[in-house]
Amino acid sequence: MMSIKPKVKARGQPSSRKNGGFTLLELIIALGVIAIVSGGLFLAFRQTERGALQNAALILQADIRYAQRHAVIEGRTVRILFQPIPNNYVVDRGQMNSRSVYFENGVRVTSSLEIHFLPRGTPGGGSTIQLRSQRGYQQNLTIVGSGGRVRINPIQTPMPRP
Repeated sequence: MMSIKPKVKARGQPSSRKNGGFTLLELIIALGVIAIVSGGLFLAFRQTERGALQNAALILQADIRYAQRHAVIEGRTVRILFQPIPNNYVVDRGQMNSRSVYFENGVRVTSSLEIHFLPRGTPGGGSTIQLRSQRGYQQNLTIVGSGGRVRINPIQTPMPRP
């Protein structure tokens, strides 16, 4: 017959846990893990919002260049119309050749604006387009000079509320 020996601790006393509770150390470790995970999720959400704003700016920059190229290729004025409601812009090449682009959720254009490129590809004036996220992050795109270069300015963080 086999005899079952109780597990023995290092000091020689049997280890029998009478209550099923957690030790203080286990609770502290669990709270630390929860804090790290929730902090990471908060930062990821914030980065996602900034990423959506940056993504919208890059897509808009590509569409502005598209409009400029088509003005030269087709030899006529191409317009981009920004509309805060329904939060989109339209690349208008005339003669039923327009397309509408909607911004991602949480990104909006702040004002009505029209940009146009003349048949030589020059902009009809410099412009700044302002995109804003739900939490107030702001990204500006500027059309610079007679060449129509599009510059994406760094994201501006919202001012803390008092």
